Amino acid sequence: MAQNATAPTVTAISIPEGGEGRAVSVEWSTGERTSFNVLWLRDNCPSGGDKRSAFRTFSVAELDVALTITDAVATEGISIGYSDGHQSQFDAGWLHTNRPGATRVRPSATWRSTAELSSLDMASVRSDAGWHDLLEAVSTNGAAVVTGVPASNEGSSELAAKLGHVRETDFGRFFDIISEPDVWTMSQSTSAMDPHTDDPYRYTPSGVSILHCFESSPTGGGRSTLVDGFAVAEAIRSEVPEAFELLTSVAVPWVRHRTESVDQGEAVHLIAHAPVISLDRDGAIAGVRFHERSMGTLDIAAELMDGYYRALIEFTKRIRDPEFQWEHGLEPGEAIVFDNQRVLHGRTAFDGDPGRRHLRLCTVDRDQVHSALRLLRERLATGTEHEKLPAGNLS
Repeated sequence: MAQNATAPTVTAISIPEGGEGRAVSVEWSTGERTSFNVLWLRDNCPSGGDKRSAFRTFSVAELDVALTITDAVATEGISIGYSDGHQSQFDAGWLHTNRPGATRVRPSATWRSTAELSSLDMASVRSDAGWHDLLEAVSTNGAAVVTGVPASNEGSSELAAKLGHVRETDFGRFFDIISEPDVWTMSQSTSAMDPHTDDPYRYTPSGVSILHCFESSPTGGGRSTLVDGFAVAEAIRSEVPEAFELLTSVAVPWVRHRTESVDQGEAVHLIAHAPVISLDRDGAIAGVRFHERSMGTLDIAAELMDGYYRALIEFTKRIRDPEFQWEHGLEPGEAIVFDNQRVLHGRTAFDGDPGRRHLRLCTVDRDQVHSALRLLRERLATGTEHEKLPAGNLS
């Protein structure tokens, strides 16, 4: 429990009168006051091992529910004595950082069509500082553009390795999006595609995805469109709260059924029930799941049906609204990295001979990306590693 040199110091510590020794009150140099429960303190005593590494020698099964605090003293750290004779020595900085309810939240930077998303060169991403900038942009803003990525399988793999391990799906580890004369998935056509979430029919949809351009359409078109699902969700929460309530509370079916394998795709029958908008325990928007073509036949209660369709229409119209759609024509060697559980992606229609436009898609689980970011924050942006990151589609 190494102390953070910038952490506040303790100005006063006491066992509140009338509290029967069940808590200790700490006043900090910032003016804050924190009440620490006796069982929380005993559970987190450094003598029991490090919870972060999962190396523990103490179990809550050993806790005496009648345990009380007998003494509390603050010197260089904090010393706590208990009625069972045990003594805990806490680092004051550790206690302040880990005090209940202390998780810091960075304001969500939602964006719309005129946003200037971060653009990084692959050469910079190879450095720790550039790598941190990429993961920071994707984790806090939902998307970033990377230029100078070799337009090759090796280039895709190198960029993916900066995020984590490529996820295996029924499309394989990498999916080549090339327009085909015989289409078995919409992505292989030349048609426009509405913004959507990939794999909504999985219990956990794809995480952070990479769209890497090998060859663009020679006649123009096929421009990538991104929509910040958090921005759409917040707008609906503010302007149409009754729709927001239904979109966050009603789980609907998402389906992918393919009875025979196809080129680059296995036979699957996937079904997941989840709301369009997921909230975390604090009511903050944590994830968005939406793919109109993959939404199954609604099986919700009859009394909710009319209102739910109104909410669904509201959401769908907004993601189609140019006000929310950020657009970019990918050139060979460019890649868009985006959080698939926040940012919906689509494209404009394009003309051209089949086989000319070529993008490569892969995905990495979000927890790997967030893990790598926290490790980099520890080294390059100390103190920010405890800031809360959106957990994604929790359902």
